[in-house]
Amino acid sequence: MDNLPEEQKDYYKKIQDLLGHYKDGWEVFINAHKAKDFDYPLIRKPEFENDPYLPSTWIELVAVTQGIIAKDMLGLDFYPPQIEIIRADHMLDVYTTVGLPGGYKHWSFGKKRMIEEKKYDASKHLAYEIVINSEPCIAYCMDTNSPVMQMLVIAHACYGHNAVFKNNTLFKEFTNAEAILADVANLKNFVLQCEQKYGQEEVSDFLDFCHAMQFMDIPDTAGHRIRTKSELKARAEEKKRLDLDAGSRITFNGEAASKTRNDNQPTFPHRGVRNVLGYMADHDEYFPDWKRTIMKMRSELSQYFKPQMMTQKLNEGFATWTHTKIMNTMFKMGLMDWGMNQEFNNSNDGVLYQPSAIRLVKDEEGKIHEQFVGASLNPYAIGFAMYDDIERICDNPTEEDKLWFKHFAGNKDGVEMVKHAMETTSDETFIEQYLSPTVMRKFAFFEIEDVAKKNFFEVTSIHNAAGFRNIRQQLANDCRTFDIIPNIRVHDYQETDRCLILRHQMKDGAPLEPKSLQQILELMHSQRGYPVVVESVDETGNVRETFSSPEKYDYAKYKRTYRHLSP
Repeated sequence: MDNLPEEQKDYYKKIQDLLGHYKDGWEVFINAHKAKDFDYPLIRKPEFENDPYLPSTWIELVAVTQGIIAKDMLGLDFYPPQIEIIRADHMLDVYTTVGLPGGYKHWSFGKKRMIEEKKYDASKHLAYEIVINSEPCIAYCMDTNSPVMQMLVIAHACYGHNAVFKNNTLFKEFTNAEAILADVANLKNFVLQCEQKYGQEEVSDFLDFCHAMQFMDIPDTAGHRIRTKSELKARAEEKKRLDLDAGSRITFNGEAASKTRNDNQPTFPHRGVRNVLGYMADHDEYFPDWKRTIMKMRSELSQYFKPQMMTQKLNEGFATWTHTKIMNTMFKMGLMDWGMNQEFNNSNDGVLYQPSAIRLVKDEEGKIHEQFVGASLNPYAIGFAMYDDIERICDNPTEEDKLWFKHFAGNKDGVEMVKHAMETTSDETFIEQYLSPTVMRKFAFFEIEDVAKKNFFEVTSIHNAAGFRNIRQQLANDCRTFDIIPNIRVHDYQETDRCLILRHQMKDGAPLEPKSLQQILELMHSQRGYPVVVESVDETGNVRETFSSPEKYDYAKYKRTYRHLSP
């Protein structure tokens, strides 16, 4: 089928039939570009004037045309798209609500709105679009976009991101696209009811506490299908530490515990739970029902953001790969002229620009020389490069590719393999499984170690077989979002003084920021009415630091074995 002339392919015929209903026909997108108007008037041929199923706006016609290419040429599966054209002030509102419109009001959102507005006043720059993982998939597009830019962002958001939302395993496990906007509206309505019943100040103070629990309100139970060997090993070691710790608890009479586990002695059933807010909502009896309800709703809503954080490179890369395929196809079909194609390529080059880690600097004597300054990895650039390379490896592999990717080099359909990679990985496993030496050479990756005491950098991995593997693994490790976010879990509960004990698993010996943590503990303490403790433990399970509210709280003297074991 792929060997057929363009004019004989199904998607071409469908688009030809669609555009044949309009007087502009094949020139409809080019004419809008010339008029510099994405609100370009669509004039139907007389015999189709009353057809209710035809697109009635130019934007809608773009979406339908690109949808045909996305579905029939690329084989993408996606939610129905919904496009909203908004002004700058509306886009700032979307920034403020983190892309989830219709939420409850809170002073922190007003503060964020002011910050974003000041940034906009200084730069006059906003995102071209923001897309929401919902069904239908809503894309907010700026009203200042040119016709070509509207075409680009619709292809990027409505078909690229949309396909990731619907098909990636993390999004399928963590989020319910059909219900997300209804959940936001339900939380807003419930908060309003609580404000009317209990007072705006009390509800606002409680929401301060819920907001402070960010990243301690997300379940840690999904994503099992894409765990790596290193993650499984780390989990097994952590479970072993927890089991050992559970076997050395204080006995009922307060005497020293045995170093061996007593099977008749109960252990805390919720130990290791990462969703601290959800645990408190379900098991902390000191909260009234209305607060429990808000805590549960907030916790469920937070699940929406976990896959977003874990798939940034994967998601942006696939959306860029998709919009590039669609826009290039439209140009090849004659739906875009050379001027439109040049505008697209200029914009796309900016999206894919990767800043160099080496800069030219002038020293005190006025001489210019190179200096290593570092650079953040552009998620659009690395993601797109990897998808593009996967397709190349399938269609035209080198001998090196066949050694590195024996399972698909030269024997899989390139587009299908790209979709498979998008559907089954996170950023970490995407890089771990698909980053090739070709892409690493393209980005000039190498690994260095900062030898601080000796005041120099040591290159530890270069462009050879072992070096490529080390670089790939390190980049994959750097994408472990939940290693960057502090790993704080429920550890224990003391019935004697009702103290809730949390544990922070230190990463490479990094401590928590004391001031922020103390403020969070004080909010938790004020809402519970009873002490809260965080123990920071190292990789061997030894407690290195302890934080509490009240400060310097001596919780050890109240430690007894608890009796409640309800799940």
